[in-house]
Amino acid sequence: MIALVLDGVRVPVRSGSTLLEACREQGIAIPTLCHLDGTSEAGSCRLCLVEVRGLPRPVPACSTRALGGMDVRTDSAALRAHRRAVVGMLLASGEHVCAFCPASGRCELQELARELGVDHVERPDGRRARPLDASRARFALDPGRCILCTRCVRVCAEVEGAGTLHLVGRGARTRLATDGGERWAASATCTDCGKCVAACPTGALLEKAAASQGLAAAARRAEAPLPRPPPGVLSVRPRVATFSLGGCFGCHVSLVDLDERLLDLARRADLVSSPLSDAKGLPDAIDVCLVEGALASEDHLALAARLRERARVVVALGDCASSGNVTALRDAAGGAGAVLRRWRPGAAGPDLPAL
Repeated sequence: MIALVLDGVRVPVRSGSTLLEACREQGIAIPTLCHLDGTSEAGSCRLCLVEVRGLPRPVPACSTRALGGMDVRTDSAALRAHRRAVVGMLLASGEHVCAFCPASGRCELQELARELGVDHVERPDGRRARPLDASRARFALDPGRCILCTRCVRVCAEVEGAGTLHLVGRGARTRLATDGGERWAASATCTDCGKCVAACPTGALLEKAAASQGLAAAARRAEAPLPRPPPGVLSVRPRVATFSLGGCFGCHVSLVDLDERLLDLARRADLVSSPLSDAKGLPDAIDVCLVEGALASEDHLALAARLRERARVVVALGDCASSGNVTALRDAAGGAGAVLRRWRPGAAGPDLPAL
């Protein structure tokens, strides 16, 4: 064991540990994107930089060995600014449109942006999207979402032993490729193990079934028998409700567009309240509540609060519920009254709910 100082606290550390391992053992979270347990270090994302007293510049925690007597600082204004800049550059350099990405909600880049407060980026004009390689039967490669972390390259070579994935090109033209540049379908080395997809921190590598909303998996689940309820419980069917706030009702139309897949849902859940059914009102207990539309009035806010109290899980369904979308545009214009005055100057506006 050796001793070093982490953020002002002297702590014991295992000999041979990296600074990243030492910090994690002490419960200190350091952001990373290229690090993957069980593979060699790349040190390419530069998100895990830390400051070491006596060194002229920050060092990557993932590839720097901990030495006795080190005085390490993992969080400072300069480090936070650096990490925000790195995440911003990664977002700006790719085709990262979270609303259309199958990895949204489980993307490590998206999560880091949220944690670091990166809420928008400036993207250069005139860029052309790089073509998707969906030639493989099960998997697809979207180079626009690749951040060149090489986690997939390392897990393919070091864990699976296939060596299918490589980086080709130089500078801004560097990209991920299979077997030196061939289309994925032509690869003679790929074993279709899926380890690269599991290792990808973004949506660059994806399984087609998951990307298409898991329809193949849903079909398999539909064929499986329903689970038995535990003793003393009459049913294991979840109680589902849907509500619409300020919006166009398009998300409920999308639910109707599920067509025959609604029959599978009806077999597995009870719709206890919804504009799509005869069941109205606000039930006392809801397992899953889908809410469409923005919070556009005080009435909507009150309803959302009641739903939160009575539902075990509340899901924001669609763009309006997630970001406000078109409904929120009036806020930047000065509110509904300002919009009405622009539309019909001098006319008295209608009575509206409190906004």
